[in-house]
Amino acid sequence: MPLAWSVEKPPIACKRVGQSVAYRGKKYTCVKVKNKLVWDNGVPLTVSTSKATNSPSPSKSIANSPSSTPNPSPSSAETYPAATPSPTKVHFAKSTAISNNETVVINGKDQQGRPLSVAFTRNGDVLVALEASCTHAGCIVRPQGKELACPCHYSIFDPISGKPGNPSQQGAYPLKILEVREESGSVYLWL
Repeated sequence: MPLAWSVEKPPIACKRVGQSVAYRGKKYTCVKVKNKLVWDNGVPLTVSTSKATNSPSPSKSIANSPSSTPNPSPSSAETYPAATPSPTKVHFAKSTAISNNETVVINGKDQQGRPLSVAFTRNGDVLVALEASCTHAGCIVRPQGKELACPCHYSIFDPISGKPGNPSQQGAYPLKILEVREESGSVYLWL
C-alpha cells in the first residue's frame, strides 16, 4: 500500500482550532502547528457491537415460583452500561442578545474552553440552539433571511430543526440541536 494512503486526512479544509470531523472511521480535530491549521492524526471511532446469541440468558422472575433453582440476584456477575457523564451547564449569552422572531449566531466557548459557535432562534417563548458548524465543511453558518446558510458551499438549513433545506445536498446532515435554557436573563447550554 502506498504511504500516502496510510496517512490520509479528511479532504475538507481545517478552518478553526477545535473543529472536529469523522472521516473513514476516525475522528480528526483541527490543531495549530507552526501557525498553520492542520488535522491531527485522528483517533479511531468506537463502534458498539452486540451479537445476538441463541443461548438463553437468566431472567429475573416477578412472581415467586416454586423452582429448585434460585432466581439470580444483582451481583458483580451482572453488567451494567457505563454511566455517561451528565451534561455541564455552560453560560453562553445574555437573553437580550436574541430578539423575538430572529436568528443570531453567537460565538462562545464549550465546557472545556474550546471555541463554539451556536445559532439561536427565538420564536415567542421557544428558544432553539443549533451547533453552527456546517456538517459538510465545518464552516460557520450565517442567518440569511429565514434560513441558515453556509458561506463555503451555499447549503441552507432550517433554523428550528437544523435540517438541510435541500435533501440532495451532498454531505449535508442536520445541524446538531443543543439543549438550551434561559434563567435570570441568561442563556445556558447543557453540553
